[in-house]
Amino acid sequence: MTTTWWPELYDDLLAEMLLEDTSDIEPTLKFLVERLRLVPGARVFDQCCGTGRLAIPLAKWGANVIGIEQAARYVERARTRAAGLTATFEVGDAFEFVPTVPCAAAINWWTSFGYLRDDDANVRMLRRAFEALAPGGRFALDYPNVPNLCAVFRPHEITSKGTITMLRESTLDLARGLLLKKWTFVTDIQRVERTSTLRLYAPDRLVQLLAQAGFVDIELFGGVDGSPLALDRSRCIAIGVRP
Repeated sequence: MTTTWWPELYDDLLAEMLLEDTSDIEPTLKFLVERLRLVPGARVFDQCCGTGRLAIPLAKWGANVIGIEQAARYVERARTRAAGLTATFEVGDAFEFVPTVPCAAAINWWTSFGYLRDDDANVRMLRRAFEALAPGGRFALDYPNVPNLCAVFRPHEITSKGTITMLRESTLDLARGLLLKKWTFVTDIQRVERTSTLRLYAPDRLVQLLAQAGFVDIELFGGVDGSPLALDRSRCIAIGVRP
């Protein structure tokens, strides 16, 4: 997938701005342990694991984690932080990678799904998560709640952290169901511009895609507090089961 946009976007600048925040880890971990019915020693597949922000806490809790990530520098960070834990990290393509040993659970977190404009292409990633699971295994997908995203849409967002300022300029292409973003990172020594594309799936369409990938008993939540999905909730978390 050399023609995709994400190898350039997911660099050290974005990691510093978005992938190091651990403020929501504890409630997220509690939610996943409960909803995925995890027990210590359970094998968990983290699809698009980034720098290990969630995989490493899962390993510290007692899970046996395998993470896959396309950004080699992120994998290096995760491996360093996971020293001594039952966690392994691999560089690979989430549209293709399946662990060699079936897992009790799988996760795809922080909007790592929907990066292609074609629905059938995006479903390939869901199928890899399905194939990663043993029968009865459970999958958690964290995705924007698109009705809420549209209702409170913000075309411009500026975030600063340390010496980095990040500007996100967003456009809704409703005719094609896309969220288009231009990312600008400014530091003391450089200015970097990137673009990204997210396919916008309403909750009912997300359920259809998960079912197309093979999942059953799909449930939707509005957050890691276990609240029901509603218009005022920014996240749409789907839990599905491999029969």
